[in-house]
Amino acid sequence: MQDENIQYPVVQELLAVANEYCWFVEKISNYEPEKALEFLRKIVPLLYVKGCMVTVPEDADEWGMQRYVTEETYEIIFNDIRNKLKQYDSFFVFNPDLKEPEEKSMAECVADIYQDLKDVMIAYMKGLEAEKESAVFCLQKWFAERWGAQAAILMPILHSIFINNNPDLQTGTEFD
Repeated sequence: MQDENIQYPVVQELLAVANEYCWFVEKISNYEPEKALEFLRKIVPLLYVKGCMVTVPEDADEWGMQRYVTEETYEIIFNDIRNKLKQYDSFFVFNPDLKEPEEKSMAECVADIYQDLKDVMIAYMKGLEAEKESAVFCLQKWFAERWGAQAAILMPILHSIFINNNPDLQTGTEFD
């Protein structure tokens, strides 16, 4: 595969947004909870949209991809997020398989997205052709299987928190 084939604008744009996301998540303890939520409310949908646009050349696979985020790093990130957003951490979503609500953790969703994006960024930025190809493949595969679903779960929760924290946006009017 030629290097040009995997360095197209969609991947570059997603990696730029992913870099901002990962940097912020790594520094989340430095921000007030409201600022952290506001950042997440804006960047998570952007990541999702960019993730939807990634396509992978036919000959790519995951054989050259390594995981770089260690379990220890994941736990540190998870705990920092949970400590910062503790009053918002627990929420419920409907699980269609169980046909009942299921408890989720905002910290877990944010940390899971972080782990996948950080691993892809590190692999891609190393510049080794095989690892770049595998990184783009995993970026799309993990979007479909994991981090895209986590982002989709977070978006309505972040929106609800935003509306609840901004009473002037609550009009109370219904559409006829």
